Amino acid sequence: MHITRNNHLRYMAKITPLLIALYVLQVILYSKFAPQHLSGDMNLLLGIGLAAIIMCYQFYDHHHKIILKENYVEVRFDVLKMKEEILYGNIVHVEIKKKKHYYAHMVIHQRDGSVCHFHHVDSPELIQEYIEKKKFKRI
Repeated sequence: MHITRNNHLRYMAKITPLLIALYVLQVILYSKFAPQHLSGDMNLLLGIGLAAIIMCYQFYDHHHKIILKENYVEVRFDVLKMKEEILYGNIVHVEIKKKKHYYAHMVIHQRDGSVCHFHHVDSPELIQEYIEKKKFKRI
């Protein structure tokens, strides 16, 4: 089973026009009230920041993979060659935080006291239920 973030991408697609409208409003306000020599640079900086935020969310959603295997949860970020395996037997509790728009932030608490955060996860209740079942299944 592969954990997806499609609902987060849909949400970002819906909210992007609002972010762009707010950016245009800021450009107008800076052009009107800021000193002339600062307004152009500030508007450029705000635009670059907005584009960077949108691209970073897209990049994260595309490259950060969470795969529920038979005996463990595999967390991968291939761009940085990072990989972590969390055995179901080491999971104490799966917590769902900040639920909205059919996606949520999940926190996996492990026996050694460490936690693993998963951001913008689709169908968090199904994943929580799946992990809870796997936790107690002996193979």
